[in-house]
Amino acid sequence: MIGSQFRNFVETGPRTAPITFHSHASPQESLRAEINAPRLIACIDDGDMARSISSQALAIACSLGLEVTFARVIDAPGQFASPADPIEWQLRRRVQQDNLRRFAGCKEAQVVANSVLLAGAPAQELSDWALEHGGTMLATGRRRSEGKKGLGSTTLSLLERGEHSLLVIPPGFEREAGYRRIMVPVDGSDRGDSVLPVARRIARTHGAELVLVHVVPQVELSEKGQGAQLRHLSSELDKHRERCGIKHLETLRRRSQEDGVDVRTIIRGPGDARSILREVLATEQIDLVVMASHGVTGLSDVACGSVAEYLAGHSPVPLMIVRPNLRCSFGPEAADCRNQSVFRFEG
Repeated sequence: MIGSQFRNFVETGPRTAPITFHSHASPQESLRAEINAPRLIACIDDGDMARSISSQALAIACSLGLEVTFARVIDAPGQFASPADPIEWQLRRRVQQDNLRRFAGCKEAQVVANSVLLAGAPAQELSDWALEHGGTMLATGRRRSEGKKGLGSTTLSLLERGEHSLLVIPPGFEREAGYRRIMVPVDGSDRGDSVLPVARRIARTHGAELVLVHVVPQVELSEKGQGAQLRHLSSELDKHRERCGIKHLETLRRRSQEDGVDVRTIIRGPGDARSILREVLATEQIDLVVMASHGVTGLSDVACGSVAEYLAGHSPVPLMIVRPNLRCSFGPEAADCRNQSVFRFEG
C-alpha cells in the first residue's frame, strides 16, 4: 500500500515522473524510435556496478540493434506512514536525474540512449515499464554475498517473473573491450538451439569465437539397480548420448561457420550440467554466456530452467538469458562493437 501511494504520487503529481531524457533526434524521429525500436533497459542504481552494467548493456545493444534506456528506480521506503514529502521527493528526483544524465550524456551515439526515472518496487516498476515501452531485455547486476541462489531480490524477482530476456552482470566484472569468446550451452532441444542466431550476431560484431558446449546428462541409477548388467546398460546409454551430442554439435558448427563465425565445440560429461558449465567458463576464458531460459525439459510452469537459474547466480561472466520475447533489429550490422569508444551517448 505504501509503495502504491508513493508511485501514485509520482504519476499524478506535477507530471515529473517517469522522466525520460531522449537523444538529439527530431520529435518525429524520437517518436518513431519510441514505437518501433526494440529496447534494452539497463537497470542502474547507486552502487559500484553502474559503469559495468552500462558497458555490457551497450555492447549487447550495439550487436543486436537495440535502443538503450538507462533506468533508475527510487524505492519507496517501507517505514513511510504517509506519501513522501513533495520537497524531499523533488530533491531525490533531481539527484537521480543528474546521475542518469551522466549515462545518457553528451556526445554522438552509435547506440541510441535515453533515460527514465521511476519510483516504487524496483522489479515491478522495471517490468511494467518495459512491457509498456517495448523493452525486450533487462540488464541488471548481481551483488556479492547474495542469498542461496546468488541473486539479489530485484534480479531474482525479474528472473522469476519470466517476462523478459535478461542480461545478468556479476560483481567485479570490469572487462570493457568487447567479447573474445562467447559460450552457448546446447542440449539438443529446439529452445536451446534457438538462441544461436542471436549469439552468432554478437560474435560477428565483436569478432568473437563461438564456443558451443554440450554436457551429456548423467543417468541416475536407483539403489537397487547397481548390478553389472544395469551398469553396462547405463554405460552404453552414455556413449549413445555422447555420439548424438557430437553429431548435433557438428551440425551446429557447420551452420554457424557458414554464417561467418569462428566456432569451436566442446562435449563434456556425463555429469551435472551446472557444475561442468561453470568449470568450462573458467578453463576456456569465456567472456559471455548466451543461453535459452529453458532447455530440453522446457517446463512451462517454471519461469526458468535449473541450469539457467544456477548460472544466473554463479556465473563469473555476464549471462544473457534469452526468452521468446526477444526482438532484435537484424538489419545491417555495426562494423565493430569491440572498441568502447563507439559507445558515445546522446544527451
